[in-house]
Amino acid sequence: MTSNDFKNIGEEIKDAIQTAIDSEDFSHLNQTIREGVEKATNMVEDGIKVAGKTAEQKIKKTAAYQSSMTKERKKKQEVALYHRTSGMKAGAIACMVLGYFSGTGLFLALAILFAVAMATGSFLLGFRISIAIMIPLCLVCTGVGIFGQLRLAMIRRFEKYKNCLNGKTYGNLSDFSSVLRKPVKYIQKDLEKMMDKGWFLEGHFDEQKTCLITSDDTYQEYIELNEKIKQQKKEEEEQQARGLSTEVKAVIREGKEFIEEIHKSNEAIAGKEISDKIASMEEIIEKIFEKIEQCPQRVKDIRKLMDYYLPTTVKLLHAYEELDRQPIQGENIVSSKKEIEESLDTLNVAFEKILDRLFQEQAWDVSSDISVLKTMLAQDGLTEKDF
Repeated sequence: MTSNDFKNIGEEIKDAIQTAIDSEDFSHLNQTIREGVEKATNMVEDGIKVAGKTAEQKIKKTAAYQSSMTKERKKKQEVALYHRTSGMKAGAIACMVLGYFSGTGLFLALAILFAVAMATGSFLLGFRISIAIMIPLCLVCTGVGIFGQLRLAMIRRFEKYKNCLNGKTYGNLSDFSSVLRKPVKYIQKDLEKMMDKGWFLEGHFDEQKTCLITSDDTYQEYIELNEKIKQQKKEEEEQQARGLSTEVKAVIREGKEFIEEIHKSNEAIAGKEISDKIASMEEIIEKIFEKIEQCPQRVKDIRKLMDYYLPTTVKLLHAYEELDRQPIQGENIVSSKKEIEESLDTLNVAFEKILDRLFQEQAWDVSSDISVLKTMLAQDGLTEKDF
């Protein structure tokens, strides 16, 4: 959208308002404002859509990829990222069964030897040698059984972690904690042991150790995105240290003056319904300028709109004040006031759209990053729970 486009729309609105005030005929005012607002916001929206087209395509491509992932592909992914558990499980069961079975047998044999020794009243050399050999064997066998049991429990937890991931290559430790009903610190140490054993073939933690990443590719993307975010944060801090530019300060100052004028009109105008509309308008406009203060680079996106819409709003409110002060509220005055009230509704919608547009470009960027890698959001607990 060019400067002339904005200027033409703005001039049309200003002329329509001035004509309505001069002629005291507000009958077509709301329609004129609505048409102008729609033109301006549609042009802005089209510009943002063009800027976000690449991101949108990327998001759609990613969504299509995720939805098309078949069971076969998940199985291939599991082979590439996770150690097979069938052999480990069989070994653990064997250790547990043989260990406990042998340990139990040796324990019973020891009990019989002790019973015989107690019955005869003497511990012969053969008894002592047998007992000396069988006690360590019993302890060893019991230890093997306990090892197998703990190993099997660990394998089952490993399988639960994989099920929780559900085909994804990252997962929140807090979500694992909810599923396994174990503290997060326990989950963290448990996963570290599994990584050390090589069960997660490409396992990593994020910096804060709050998120498990099971793919080298995903981890590399996380590193790159993390560096990008750190760089953006550094640039924002440097920008804040330098302070806002003269232009931005002037826009914010001017915006606050308009907000003050709107607030004064709200205090001067009686009536709860219109007061609520004006209060809502104040809040929206304040948020617009708060966003500009946070992202001063967006000042050019709102300056032209503000040059026309805010003066228009103030002028309309002043006209309403004048009508409201009239001692006799005739049909024409009541009709004009109603038309202005409807125009305020239209302007509120316009301001909401302006505020939404300020966040929309940011939303495209965020969505693009999410489509590349959701891990960063997962570590901050911002993703939907899939478990």
